[in-house]
Amino acid sequence: MNRKKSLGFSMIELMIAMAIGLVVIGSVLAFTLSSITTNTEYVQATRLSQELRNSMDFVSRELRRAGYDQNIGSYTAKYSLSNLVTSPFARVFTTNDANDDGIDGDGCVIYAYDRTGGTGGTVDLARGEIRALRLATRTVDGSDVGVLEVAESSAGVTPACNGASPNYANYPATCSSAGWCALSDPRVLNLTEFNLDTSGYIIQPGTAISVPLTMREIGIELQGQLRRSQDGTVTRGIRSDVKIRADCLEASANCALAPTGT
Repeated sequence: MNRKKSLGFSMIELMIAMAIGLVVIGSVLAFTLSSITTNTEYVQATRLSQELRNSMDFVSRELRRAGYDQNIGSYTAKYSLSNLVTSPFARVFTTNDANDDGIDGDGCVIYAYDRTGGTGGTVDLARGEIRALRLATRTVDGSDVGVLEVAESSAGVTPACNGASPNYANYPATCSSAGWCALSDPRVLNLTEFNLDTSGYIIQPGTAISVPLTMREIGIELQGQLRRSQDGTVTRGIRSDVKIRADCLEASANCALAPTGT
């Protein structure tokens, strides 16, 4: 019997084999963990993008309706350079500093449109015909969260950017007496910016031979993050440009005022 053929691995050979095996296992584990992390981040980013798109779709649809007046046809015969008859729905107010702290990013917009069942050509507060959107920081579950809020008028109540906050002590949040309700879900989404870009406005001042006119396109910017992302860094932004279909036939300073109603 040949003794050399019956010998096993030496201790050194076993240690080398174990070290190589550990390196291979470590590489596999690192790759697996990296794949899981990447997939988790992708799922979170996809969900965040969907949440932002949902909010953006609502804002865009609302602003496209701004200024709609079912009685607009009756103004044509009345309107002249010496007799400026304008729609009470035409004015749209915007600001990027809703809380007046000198820092932009918390936008607010107030607008109006005629709704079915009301009196054509009259801004009816009781039918919710004055609307508003804003970004506000609220305390939810002990943390400060940026929430997109929506308001509509009611009898005797006109939405204002500084109107009282909804009650976030429960879910869904209870709407405030000032007409403000939560639009985004503060348990899921922390909105960090809501900006309204009005640089796309085309303004024609009134002259002796032409009426004043403001054609409005608003750039909407939303940015936010998922509250329960692994490290809070999954952040996305989205932008959309919305053409307000109803032009404002007033001096531009008046077009920038908030609509009023009865």
